[in-house]
Amino acid sequence: MTVSERIRNQMTLLNLSYGELSAKTGLTKSAIHRYATGHTDKIPTEALEKLALALGVTPAFLTGWEQGHPHTLAAHFEGEEFSEEELKEIADFVRFVKSKRMR
Repeated sequence: MTVSERIRNQMTLLNLSYGELSAKTGLTKSAIHRYATGHTDKIPTEALEKLALALGVTPAFLTGWEQGHPHTLAAHFEGEEFSEEELKEIADFVRFVKSKRMR
């Protein structure tokens, strides 16, 4: 499987459009389209890292260096629901933990 196929598969899995992925990564829709369709083999490292983070995988997974399927982390909480602010903190923490993979 190619990098472009992995990008497309993750986009499909997450039900993300080029526009939505562009908003998550800061990359242009046209650049994402080129990467996802294989119209370019040259994906800058920074773009690969942004795509991986937005797609919930590692750059190593997208490049094929890491085999297997990405894992989804799910949790069940009983009791009070989280506030919007708490949910944002949780999402920020998840991004922080994932960013440590890329160092």
